[in-house]
Amino acid sequence: MPTPDIGQRIDLFEAYVARHPQLRLRVSCPSQEFSDLEMAQGVGRWFSCVRGLWESLDVGSQPDLALLMFQAPAVPRSVERYVLGLVPPVGPGDGDRSLRHALLSVDDDSDRHLSEKLLEHPDLLLRVRALVTRARERGQEVEPLSCYQASDRMDELADRLGLDCRETPTRTLDLGSKAGSRQLFRVAGLAHAPGTYTAAFGLPELARELADLTRSHGPGRWLLKINEGYGSGHGLAVVTVTEPTHATALAALRRLSPLTENISRAQFLAGLSANGAIIEQYLGTPPAGEKRSPSALLFIGPGPDGEPGVQLLGTHDQVLGEDLQYLGCRFPASAAYRDAVIAMSLTVAGHLARAGVRGHVGVDFLARRDSDGRWDLRAVELNLRQTGTTHPHRTVRALVPGTWHDDGRLTHRGTEVHYTGTDGLISPAYRGLSPAHVIRALDGRPDLAFDPIRARGVVPHFWTALEPFGKLGATVLGDSPDDCALLQYRFVELLDDLAARATGGRERQHAGTPSP
Repeated sequence: MPTPDIGQRIDLFEAYVARHPQLRLRVSCPSQEFSDLEMAQGVGRWFSCVRGLWESLDVGSQPDLALLMFQAPAVPRSVERYVLGLVPPVGPGDGDRSLRHALLSVDDDSDRHLSEKLLEHPDLLLRVRALVTRARERGQEVEPLSCYQASDRMDELADRLGLDCRETPTRTLDLGSKAGSRQLFRVAGLAHAPGTYTAAFGLPELARELADLTRSHGPGRWLLKINEGYGSGHGLAVVTVTEPTHATALAALRRLSPLTENISRAQFLAGLSANGAIIEQYLGTPPAGEKRSPSALLFIGPGPDGEPGVQLLGTHDQVLGEDLQYLGCRFPASAAYRDAVIAMSLTVAGHLARAGVRGHVGVDFLARRDSDGRWDLRAVELNLRQTGTTHPHRTVRALVPGTWHDDGRLTHRGTEVHYTGTDGLISPAYRGLSPAHVIRALDGRPDLAFDPIRARGVVPHFWTALEPFGKLGATVLGDSPDDCALLQYRFVELLDDLAARATGGRERQHAGTPSP
């Protein structure tokens, strides 16, 4: 149910917005809308809506913004104060940011999507809809519903609130499926791995396609990718085919091995049957070479002339595990292939814009360097939503008033800014640590805390997963990749020290408790 003070927060927020007609209103529901099996992967994944607090930073960097954001479970007030205080005051009209910022929390930590939880509270949604209506009647700008990704459920939520969605219309989501991505790469003329272009829903059909591909490209390893409903590299399986026959391919498919350890063969096949799958050649690391996973983040929105405009936000080198699972990112992508990543991404984004796609777009690539030093770049897939790189990137855009260059770099006061992002600072020892405890410790470490003058330091996130799961994320800003790595290492040392002290304190308290 909604937290007890939610009505008062709405009243105070609306009263302030009504007194300041220059403010524009944004409502945010950062619900990840993946399949339930996808959401079950990773630690504390169902709490991932808390990553949406990057938008709270916008309240600091954009003095004309009033933000109302839904969360479940509740975000501690200590975190809200910390986030709102990260951006220095931008002028005398900045005022009290907490009055332009309302976190509307539902007291529900169940394993369900935030959107599902909100739709169970029609009175809350009606109240927010009334707030939106009155803002429009006053002539204030009301932005579309900000969300992590579009879905039928998100469309229903937006309709209940009287809003459109900021991310791409659901009718365009097929363009971001695995099959849709490959079709668009082919149309746009982007280099990509051999494979299929339409989703197949059964092993016999996939076996025929796999046999044909083996006949054309030779024996080897192939990836099966579930067409939709999965992210972060979880809907993948690998098969090895030695002969270009239907029987050999079918036997290989029946032995397929999901790359994600927590997804069984039976679960993968169920996902395949429900959502279809495509086949793509597995491109390994060349002998005496290397393989990387760069990506580009873009935003498609209205341009100055009212037509859709494409904005390149940034490029990253993604950090992937051996199972191709997304672990984090480094900004910017390597200069060795960054220009090609930008050019290919802008090309495909232009096609997407003409097809009606809007909002955040991620374009993933595979870069392989041969022993002769030359890089080969292939487009891999599209994500028509916010991605793993969106949170750290939007965090840095809000925190650093620097210059974003066309070549994908960021400079601040003449110095190039680098950053890394991760959701993976996880340890059982961190369970029980409170966000307030970490914030106090970080405030006492000027060598680690974010310094807006130097554009350097650690900005934690994923706060609600800390106490129950021992999980925290961080965006780390530095003046070089090595500087970022050093800051992250020292932040983990700080967390380890806090956990050791907390454990020692609990043990001492337990030791001093009289026996019953």
